Amino acid sequence: MTIPTADFIAEELADTLVRMRFFADKVSDIDHVEILALDPVLRDNPNSPDVDIALVRVHTAHSAPTYQLPIAWAQDVPEGHEQSLLVRADGVVGYDALIDSDAITALGQKLSDEGKLGRMELRRVPGSEQPRPESGRPMGVEQSNTSVIFDDRVMCKFFRRLYPGTNADVELLAALAQADCKFVPELYSWVETTIGEDAYTTAMLQEFAPNSVDGWELALGAVRDAIRDAQTPLEDLGTDFTSEARALGEAVASVHSSLAAAVAVKNRLTGAELVAPLRARLNFVAGVVPQIAEVKDKAQAIFDRAEAAVPEGGAVVQRIHGDLHLGQVLRTPSSWRLIDFEGEPSRPWEERRLPDHRLRDIAGMIRSFDYAAHYPLLTGREDTEAATERVEQWARRNIDAFLEGYGDSSDPVLLEAFVLDKAIYECLYEAQNRPNWLPLPLGAVRSLLG
Repeated sequence: MTIPTADFIAEELADTLVRMRFFADKVSDIDHVEILALDPVLRDNPNSPDVDIALVRVHTAHSAPTYQLPIAWAQDVPEGHEQSLLVRADGVVGYDALIDSDAITALGQKLSDEGKLGRMELRRVPGSEQPRPESGRPMGVEQSNTSVIFDDRVMCKFFRRLYPGTNADVELLAALAQADCKFVPELYSWVETTIGEDAYTTAMLQEFAPNSVDGWELALGAVRDAIRDAQTPLEDLGTDFTSEARALGEAVASVHSSLAAAVAVKNRLTGAELVAPLRARLNFVAGVVPQIAEVKDKAQAIFDRAEAAVPEGGAVVQRIHGDLHLGQVLRTPSSWRLIDFEGEPSRPWEERRLPDHRLRDIAGMIRSFDYAAHYPLLTGREDTEAATERVEQWARRNIDAFLEGYGDSSDPVLLEAFVLDKAIYECLYEAQNRPNWLPLPLGAVRSLLG
């Protein structure tokens, strides 16, 4: 089996990358793909296909992002994984190695044994215990990054779209570990790759919590039970979610407190500085979503009030999660845990690492509770006046419980502005990706504006 040349691989990737779930730059056509590195990390392993790790720069009309692609080579793509095909040549195909349990196991074992994969070097957290993996498997969840599981004890996240410097997920988990925060997974190690003068975080290994469920699924189940058992008071339902919402608020407060202590931030933001990103988003979304353009002046008035509410000395800011919602929290058998600290995907990488107001995270959770409440109504089967009233009651109770658990959620004028900003962002996302869902955040925007 002859593995194709780098030039051939680059030509194939220019056609196939756009179909990959993790490829985040679909808005522009790919002009060409540049191979920055192509490292043969697995060869002649009797238990695994050959694997190369490619770092590529994808040139489009507007940008040239860098991506990481572990490529497994075989005579054919594993059955049922045809969508993972990256390269097709005479007598050989290259596919995403992270769908292949044998390749995942071999990669994990080599990284553990040698401390490197090609030019990728392992950096261990002092004092952490990370045993050699016996087996690995795909996590099976489609995300912008790709996670695999080793021995149901360790989760390894391969970062797909790469940025120079330390990844914020690694940076903040390491800081939270130093603060002994119990509401995040333990960080074991991470992997760095250097190309030229730039170092990239290409993977991280952290504690895996089996028998966990993400907050979105848990909340959605509670909402559906509330609709189905419409005659029972919400507080009497066996799946009443308020205790979970309250505990989640406590967990978020603890993480915020730990981040504030672990990552020093001295500067404050003026009202104009704090609200500027909200105004910029409003202006952009108004140019894309006509319904937002219609209410732009009312939204600006909310932001005007928020700007005026910031005290003369400025608003206290700190490092935050940056993209907090029910899908970014896990309910383990013992507690809630916050995951994925990379920030909001739509924001430029440099902005995601900037200190921000903690209320941005709170607003994300408020919007997420509202989303979970109204999501079952999107099918139309449950979209009745009685069901709408029921889910809105559910949302109010759980938002109140979350805020009670969080404790200090003062600055109601600022919070209102951040909630509105989040709903406006949701309108853009749904308009571009799931138009059938657009009524959900639009309804929230209209409700917030009165």
